[in-house]
Amino acid sequence: MPTLQLKLIQCHGTEDWTGPDESYLLIGGRKVWGSQSMNDGAQEPLTQVSGVPFENSLRLSLYDQDSGLWDDDDYLGSWVVWGGEHTQGEKEARFNGDGADF
Repeated sequence: MPTLQLKLIQCHGTEDWTGPDESYLLIGGRKVWGSQSMNDGAQEPLTQVSGVPFENSLRLSLYDQDSGLWDDDDYLGSWVVWGGEHTQGEKEARFNGDGADF
């Protein structure tokens, strides 16, 4: 059974125009990291996130947390990890929804 092990997250460009994004990551719908304030060029290690075993596929989703009562969190994108031999080794996921680039 494959296991997803995250290494790091890097912000190439924020979604927010007025400052850093308050980023958080979901794996399979469960929050595993964040909210972490990240600005352009920032990197954060993700080695503290436990490896996640899976069989067929697993969805990673990145959001920018918003604090306003009328402002929902911004969805920055998803990436699906597929099980099987062809997915072994390191991969890079890109999240670029809502004008962000992670």
